[in-house]
Amino acid sequence: MALIFFLLMAALVYAPHAGHAATADEIIKKAGSLSGSQRRSFLEEGAKREGEIVFYTSLSLTDYPKIMPHFERAYPFIKTNTYRATPSGVFNKADTEARAGRFAVDVIGSAPVEMWQLKQRKLSAPYLSPEQKSLPPGSHDTDGYWQGFEVTPLVLAFNTKQVNGADAPRSYQDLLNPKWKGKMSLGTEEYTWFNILLESMGAKKGAEFMQTLAKQDLQMPGSSSVMRVQLMLAGESAIAIAARGRRVTEYKQQGAPIDFRILDPYAGEPNFVALMRRAPHPHSALLFIDWILSEEGQTRLADAAGRIPVRKGIKQKPWVQELFQKDFVFLSPSSIGPNLNSLIEQYNQIFGIRKTK
Repeated sequence: MALIFFLLMAALVYAPHAGHAATADEIIKKAGSLSGSQRRSFLEEGAKREGEIVFYTSLSLTDYPKIMPHFERAYPFIKTNTYRATPSGVFNKADTEARAGRFAVDVIGSAPVEMWQLKQRKLSAPYLSPEQKSLPPGSHDTDGYWQGFEVTPLVLAFNTKQVNGADAPRSYQDLLNPKWKGKMSLGTEEYTWFNILLESMGAKKGAEFMQTLAKQDLQMPGSSSVMRVQLMLAGESAIAIAARGRRVTEYKQQGAPIDFRILDPYAGEPNFVALMRRAPHPHSALLFIDWILSEEGQTRLADAAGRIPVRKGIKQKPWVQELFQKDFVFLSPSSIGPNLNSLIEQYNQIFGIRKTK
């Protein structure tokens, strides 16, 4: 009897487990062999068994609750559990959990630096959504480690009571005109704008431009673009460099004395989605990524939350549509991620920003 018991236990331990949970890579491979309705049915059947998705995001507390219910209506058998924090807070939570052997998150939606960190830590998995073909160049990783779903355009805003529209700068070189000295503001942490301009101009010429710009006696009241624009409207400055386009167009639509220019390069700071390598609900995770990149998901981002989707052709509010006069130059995680510390050091040195301990 003892021998029979031993053999039975050995069979249970070493036989393939009927309840083996498929990994994200296995689901991606299987889904990739299917097309159209077969692929969707495969993912939906798996998602019904999983029953939920866990989403970590840095989207604002006011915006993400406006978006997730639309996904639940599209897939009523998937319950959404969302954790919100700053971009670094989102990464730190996922990283800390992984180090402890706990893999709770399926999808992360956050900023470029964090996307790079997730890839470096081997926490994210490459996934090329079928919806990616409708995304503009530069908004996604060719290997699928991140895919842009929304963007924050950076524009040059100006107070129309102080700057005549015909006289407003039309290029970055125009900002070096002596007549704008002491009349412009820049944030203390505009690393996206800084990185994109250095790449566009070239490291040497870009640095020379920034050093000349710094001699224009820029006002640098803090990191908040909204605060800088409000100070500009109050008459503290005439021009706000690297202002958030969505907020600027809202103020303009409300009748504030503000307008803007789109300069070349037109910097866009994207938020990306990334699939987690150890996602506990991989079928649901793929459905969610596909949905938020789809025409429906992108439309909900625009009409329900007022965000600016990456996908072209999405109907926007009329005042937001003004921001689509040119194509964005998207900040790439692979550009800023490995160079962030040196980029910050260079920015602080050029613009005379002193770190507080």
